[in-house]
Amino acid sequence: MGTMPDEVDIPRRSRLDLNTYTELLIREAITSVEGLGADPRLTTAVTLMSEALGKVADVIDERLGEAR
Repeated sequence: MGTMPDEVDIPRRSRLDLNTYTELLIREAITSVEGLGADPRLTTAVTLMSEALGKVADVIDERLGEAR
C-alpha cells in the first residue's frame, strides 16, 4: 500500500468547504435537475450548468490569484 502525503494539493474549486455561495447554488441546481430523471434536454441543461460552474470558478480563482 502506498502512503498519502501529509498535504494534498486539491484545487479550491474541488473543495466544497472553499466554494463560494454562488458555486454552491449552481451545484445545488445541477443536483435538482439531475433529480428530475432521464431526458436528453435535462442532460443538456446539466452540461450547460456544469460549464457555467467552471466559468464562475475560473473568475473566482483569478480574483483569488489561484492558478487553474
